[in-house]
Amino acid sequence: MSIDLIAVKASKQSAAKRPPLLFIHGSFCSAPIWRHRFMPFFAAHGHDCYAVTLSGHGENADNWALHFLGLNDYVKNICEAIEKIGEPCVLIGHSLGGMIVQKYIEDHSCLGAVLLNSLPPSGALSSIMHMMNNSPDLFMSLNQMMMFGPEAMNFDMLKRLLVSDDTHPASLAEVHNLFQVESLRVLNDVTLFDIPRKRAKEGFPIAVIGGDNDTMIPVSALHETAIFHGADLEIIPGAPHAVMLDKRWKMVAERIRSWMLRSL
Repeated sequence: MSIDLIAVKASKQSAAKRPPLLFIHGSFCSAPIWRHRFMPFFAAHGHDCYAVTLSGHGENADNWALHFLGLNDYVKNICEAIEKIGEPCVLIGHSLGGMIVQKYIEDHSCLGAVLLNSLPPSGALSSIMHMMNNSPDLFMSLNQMMMFGPEAMNFDMLKRLLVSDDTHPASLAEVHNLFQVESLRVLNDVTLFDIPRKRAKEGFPIAVIGGDNDTMIPVSALHETAIFHGADLEIIPGAPHAVMLDKRWKMVAERIRSWMLRSL
């Protein structure tokens, strides 16, 4: 399966050219989730921005073939994307995308990494328990979506899952049709079979950023990830899981930008 890569080039009006960014989406979606806010924001600040649609995702998704893909196949997608871009990037991975970045940096180099509301190195168990304890109906709805397709999760449930109550529904409506099932093999990998085994190399610039209002990733998982990799940690008050769609998206983007200016 091949990847799709979308790009937003750095604005000619930006004061300085900054390192290129490669955005890696999480489970159940594809690259255009970054297109509306994060990519234009960072392009305006001098970054060439790219977002990869992982194999088995997006417009040409094949649900049967998808379930044969493992986490290592997604890591290969990142390698392929960087080869297409033609230069090293800062990797920004959201949720499952953050786990993919952690696996990538075990054996590959990049300019730096941002793990955004990422699954922790111990895997998905903390996320599963967090959802079962706090939002059992959403957990059930996600499982129904895996069994019967995205139509099994209604819009209101999707809004609760991804964005905060005070975010306008139109923000989610822009990308509602992106949502799809995830690879069963990958979900098994991130639960136990292919979790990160190696810490980031000492001195490698890495940031863990997430919200304290995330229905899928508990704050404890963010702390675990930061400790494991010796990473900088920022908790955004009130931020939900899909921060790139939320009312607070710019606050999160500014935190990422500030960290890059300090650390790269």
